[in-house]
Amino acid sequence: MKPWKLLDSEYLVNAPWLKVAKETCELPNGKVIDDFYTLWQPDWVLILARTAEGKWVMTEQYRHGTGQIALEFPAGIIDKGESPEQAAIRELQEEVAFRGSADKVRYLGKFPVNPDRHRGKFHVVFIDGVEKNGSTHFDSTEDIENLLLSDEELQKKMADGSFNHPLQIAGYFKWRLTYGRKQ
Repeated sequence: MKPWKLLDSEYLVNAPWLKVAKETCELPNGKVIDDFYTLWQPDWVLILARTAEGKWVMTEQYRHGTGQIALEFPAGIIDKGESPEQAAIRELQEEVAFRGSADKVRYLGKFPVNPDRHRGKFHVVFIDGVEKNGSTHFDSTEDIENLLLSDEELQKKMADGSFNHPLQIAGYFKWRLTYGRKQ
């Protein structure tokens, strides 16, 4: 199997938080697709933060794409020059006012947002033993509340659909496969 050859690319949207490109691609069999659209958003980090008592730090915030309040793990954009682990520690403090020890930070990997048309990636970081620390520092577009859930409560919310962010659920199951059985 061979990859497609990119013949041309034109940005239809070229904003800091979203790029949309119309691409012309040649397939290995010689067929040319004149209008293959790809998306790009900055890489972001998903933070699986757990307290010493075994509770998951969760957020609730409005998500305009669905028009609903969403239950999620903390997450955020990785700033230029920042590692996913550094972004996780920063975002955890900013969004939910929790901190974690650097020696308890575990990088679980990076994953495509949607390998078909999306060039962005999300990184999954697990931080164990986090504790409340100070106050939040929201961006001007954020209004976030936080709560703590046991593993059993979180799984019930997955089962009933009240926690339904597919990429975050995938990150949680990556944690379960990597660390969850040992703990």
